[in-house]
Amino acid sequence: MIKQPAYDALYGGNPPHGISQHPLIINVCLSGNLANRKINPHVPGSIQEITDNAAAVIEAGASILHVHAYDAENVPTWQPEIFGCIFENIRADYPNAVLVATTSGRIHTEIEKRSAVLELDGKAKPDMASLTLTSLNFPKQASVNDPETVQELCLRMRDRNILPELEAFDLGMLNYAFYLQRKGLLPQRCYINLLLGSLGTVPGRVLDLANLVREIPEGWTWAAAGIGRYQLPINTAAITMGGNVRVGLEDNPFYNFSEREPARNEALVKRIVRISQELGRTIATPQETREQLQLGNRNNWEATQAKIRKMKPEDMDGVMAILSKWNMAPIQASPDIPAPERDRIDIDNTFVAELQGQLVGVSSYMLLDKTHAETASLAVEPDFLGCGIGSQLQETRLAELRNRGIRHVRTESDRPDVIHWYVHKFGYKITGTNPKKHSFGDPNRDHWTVLEFDLNPR
Repeated sequence: MIKQPAYDALYGGNPPHGISQHPLIINVCLSGNLANRKINPHVPGSIQEITDNAAAVIEAGASILHVHAYDAENVPTWQPEIFGCIFENIRADYPNAVLVATTSGRIHTEIEKRSAVLELDGKAKPDMASLTLTSLNFPKQASVNDPETVQELCLRMRDRNILPELEAFDLGMLNYAFYLQRKGLLPQRCYINLLLGSLGTVPGRVLDLANLVREIPEGWTWAAAGIGRYQLPINTAAITMGGNVRVGLEDNPFYNFSEREPARNEALVKRIVRISQELGRTIATPQETREQLQLGNRNNWEATQAKIRKMKPEDMDGVMAILSKWNMAPIQASPDIPAPERDRIDIDNTFVAELQGQLVGVSSYMLLDKTHAETASLAVEPDFLGCGIGSQLQETRLAELRNRGIRHVRTESDRPDVIHWYVHKFGYKITGTNPKKHSFGDPNRDHWTVLEFDLNPR
């Protein structure tokens, strides 16, 4: 019997799928840095108003709440205790609601203020925190997010197991998110808001949304927001494309933009629910949203972290490549003549950092006697500096030295930033200098700074 060719072989493919049946996640930005009652009298400001508004939108169908906090004069504030009161109040009645704290730098730019809310604990701790990925210009104001600040916020969210609410206003921001993930500064499965239509950012057209969405990695959860007049069209497009939505007064104060009718957050949510149901999509509950985003799952972060392990013989080329970028590769004049500086890598006493199959760091040590050792050859790939990999390598080798009964370690460095790191992070003391015998390390410096540290002080 002759087997008939499949339909798609004859006609070029199966019919396109219908609208996604995955439950729709509704993220509501209740207010913001610029939304105010002169434009819309329904913007919530006090702790009680935000709590009441949160209850209204959750009852209407929202599962994620993007929260800003305000002081007694209704001015946006970074004070964590105000956020904590809001979160505790909401969780008293809606324990599964996903709560997002803003870390915006549009008003308060200092990293300690922007990150203070991340230190909250218990029922006051946010599930997520906003992370604008790069700097950009809004119509009347710049939002400055320099790389150091963005990466530090990532580290603090990672340390606290708080999922970033990524915010991308153009494709460049999306590409920067991929870069951060490669560095281990984002989890494996991310949540990202695509925000379209603000002056100076990607326009609010469906074509632009499609161009952004096609770059989203599998396993990420995305939502789309339109600024101002673009809110409803972009929300609707996201529903039909299988994504999720961000809606609320921070992005658009009007229910009918052409008529400037002031909106209420709960009315905006109800409209999205109605459209979604007409299109055949159910609404995600807070618990379903938590499961989709893997909130609290530490493995989501661990999947992108560097793993520290003992060096293997086959790692030698990769280790030497890393060391050579810092002019630290061991030098040997000939097999019979030791080099004047470090002349070898002892595989048994060397650790490597591996990130998604790539060697990104190395550290080693040499035993001097039963209780003394020298740490050496600590290096991290330049593209992966600032991710905590050097600290992991240092802590791992110190732990092994302690287990071997080593009581005192020394090291030498010629780089001021590295010396500062050893002294202020690990407690080393500067005990002297040694002249260089070779251009090993920084060729522009003619001496080593000697640093020493008691592992097990008596």
